[in-house]
Amino acid sequence: MVSNAARQLAGQEQPLQMPEKKTYRQPQTSPQPVRWSKFERFLVAAGSLITLVLMISLLSTKISINNQQRHLQDVQTQISKAKSSNTSSQQEIAELTSQSHLKSAAHKYGLTDKNSNVRNVNK
Repeated sequence: MVSNAARQLAGQEQPLQMPEKKTYRQPQTSPQPVRWSKFERFLVAAGSLITLVLMISLLSTKISINNQQRHLQDVQTQISKAKSSNTSSQQEIAELTSQSHLKSAAHKYGLTDKNSNVRNVNK
């Protein structure tokens, strides 16, 4: 005899119960802006103050640099004027101490030049 070990339950099927879905209502929020906390206000104020101080110091530094640059240009102009004055004075000294000028000055005052008594001295 062939028997099937599994029982056959015909007609005794239990209906599947669907779990009840719980629906939650989301509270309706009105779009109101969130107020800033005291710490956030402090951070914004401190950041603004630091930014303002840095901007003022940057501007002050830039003005100071421009003034110093103008002063430097004035000093360089004075230096170049002094150098050109020194150069022209050296040229004039060289002309006045030249041999031809000394001979003409000696001739003007009636002096004579004896080459045997002249020595060249170099520094």
